[in-house]
Amino acid sequence: GWIEKDETYSHPSAPLPPPTIRWNTTRNQWERWSKNLTTRTKAMKQAEAAGTSTSFTKGTFVSVRAGEGWATAPDQPEVEKDRIGVGGIRFFVCLPPGKTGEGLEVVDVTCWAARTVLPKEAARELEAVDSGRELFSLDVSSLLLDKKGGKKGKGKSHKKKKQNKDENVGEEEEANSVTRKGVGCTAKISEKYMERMSGN
Repeated sequence: GWIEKDETYSHPSAPLPPPTIRWNTTRNQWERWSKNLTTRTKAMKQAEAAGTSTSFTKGTFVSVRAGEGWATAPDQPEVEKDRIGVGGIRFFVCLPPGKTGEGLEVVDVTCWAARTVLPKEAARELEAVDSGRELFSLDVSSLLLDKKGGKKGKGKSHKKKKQNKDENVGEEEEANSVTRKGVGCTAKISEKYMERMSGN
């Protein structure tokens, strides 16, 4: 494998994914939870009218595309961002299936991503957990083409220490930290979150 997979979810086979991820049978696509605690949604109003309060009314499910990586807290879908327990945060990515499979798979890459992409604490501080935005991406074209394993060069996966805001990091060093090597594929943190990390 190119990256360490803690668990793989493919429709319709078991195991079932965590509650913040679902397969939409109508649209034939994977969707992930995007939390919105401030806006009253149609689903919230319907639940109130019916007298059924369920979780997953404060937000919406959004479609996931191949190569997209995100952070979610499956047991805390409607918890305020600063109150999310770090232990419950997990990282997922949507990948093309193995040689025999069809459709896309959702893969739990928590251990690998926390070590090589960014720590769970950073995901919480960046307000990236169940934000609906892409946190990191993988170049899936290399996964589709490179079935033989190709280059397995592991880059130096040094965790970036929390920077003090007054500490100016050279642009070159910053550029190097955007792209981090996995095994045979590269994870890239989305620009929006990179800007936040560098204090811009």
